[in-house]
Amino acid sequence: MESPSAGGRRRGNSRINAEDQALDQIAKEEGESQQRPPQQELYDRSDDSRNSSSLRSDSYHDSASMQHGHAPHHPYEPHRQYHRLSVSHTGDEFSSEEDDAFVELLERANDIAEARLAARRQARAEAREIRMRELERQQKELEQNADRVFDLQQQSIGVSCEPVSLDRSSTPRSSRMLAQGAGAARGSALSSRRNSEDSLEEEARSLRDLRHELKDVEERFRKAMIANAQLDNERSSLNYQIQLLKDKLEEVEESHTQLQREYREKCRDREALKRNNDKLGEELKLVQGQLQERDALIEQYGLVIVTVENEDGTDAHRALVTADNAQLLKSVPGSLDARLKKFAEEKQELQTELQALQQQLNDFKSKGRRNTCPNGFGLADDDYEDAQREANKLLTEYKYKLQKAEQEIANLQASLARSESQVIRYKSTAEAAEKAESDLKIERRKLQRENREAMDRLEELETSNNHLLKRLDKLKNVKSNILKDI
Repeated sequence: MESPSAGGRRRGNSRINAEDQALDQIAKEEGESQQRPPQQELYDRSDDSRNSSSLRSDSYHDSASMQHGHAPHHPYEPHRQYHRLSVSHTGDEFSSEEDDAFVELLERANDIAEARLAARRQARAEAREIRMRELERQQKELEQNADRVFDLQQQSIGVSCEPVSLDRSSTPRSSRMLAQGAGAARGSALSSRRNSEDSLEEEARSLRDLRHELKDVEERFRKAMIANAQLDNERSSLNYQIQLLKDKLEEVEESHTQLQREYREKCRDREALKRNNDKLGEELKLVQGQLQERDALIEQYGLVIVTVENEDGTDAHRALVTADNAQLLKSVPGSLDARLKKFAEEKQELQTELQALQQQLNDFKSKGRRNTCPNGFGLADDDYEDAQREANKLLTEYKYKLQKAEQEIANLQASLARSESQVIRYKSTAEAAEKAESDLKIERRKLQRENREAMDRLEELETSNNHLLKRLDKLKNVKSNILKDI
């Protein structure tokens, strides 16, 4: 039969071993949670928001399948279906039905993984509660054992003291015998008392050691729990920071995409303006060549450009005339119509004056005939000859002026008709150029619209391509994880 102190030490050692095993299990679970692959952690983080809904849907489907008499799905059945589906595809492109089936299969695998994660967390929490209850129970048992040992010690001390009281109450007759027996008993009692005191001291020392060890273990356990809670808090804060950084990254990517789109639009506008500038430069060179050719022709034929003004003094158009006609036009101020009107009035005056002079000449001639001698040999008067000479001279001069004025009027009319034809031709050319410009603008707007639509379509296709590539990478990661689980 073993002593109470040995039983207490054995129970204390078993409790310490159980606590050490519990702490080792906690450390092992923490190590397993830290040794998970980063892809799986990202996958778990991205799917934390759907844990509750996926668990409810899994429990609902499991209960429905059990009510209808169907066996629940095997946990590796989606993995086998995913493997068969991934092997059946030979190219990179998927049809719509196969893509839907593939997505559904991945969702089921995701739900199963989430359910496993939730079950693992729940089991971990339950194990933690069980360990805490076990430690409390062991501590209570240890305290009860210590109290029981203490009571036994007190009882043994009371039993050893009772014979002494009985000896004191004995009769005087047997006092000497009792004294002798008491002396022997006292020696044996003292030796047994020393042995019991030594055993009690050893048990008390072992109890103190056990209590110290218990306190150390509790302190270690408390520190481990605090460290675990701190690590959980740090992990949650780091997850929150990661989510914030992801949001910031998405915002930066969106702003970068917007800036790239604006940059492409500015580049397209710049290219359009550059083409327009090149076109205008070519037109400018063409117009400069035409102006140089016009100046060469004007200089070759000795013509002068005359500005024809309107009655209000504004420039209406320009005309080409000879140098003499230009000098003549400069002598008379006003517009071309006013100058032509003035030249016509001068011509009319000269014609009336010429007619008057002819009438005077005829009168002089008639008077000269009447004043001649009847026999026909009379001499003309000197005054009559002088008057006739002056009249002929004036008549010749006026005829010359009249011819010159008629010639100038004809030249001016020809230049006016030529300038009017040039104005009509320039107007038609300008109208044709404006019409062509409007057509080109319409065509340019149409081409720009088509170009923008094409660029938007290209951007959408690039975005969808990137999304599909990311999705393909994610599917590859999921496939690799599923294959590892299988």
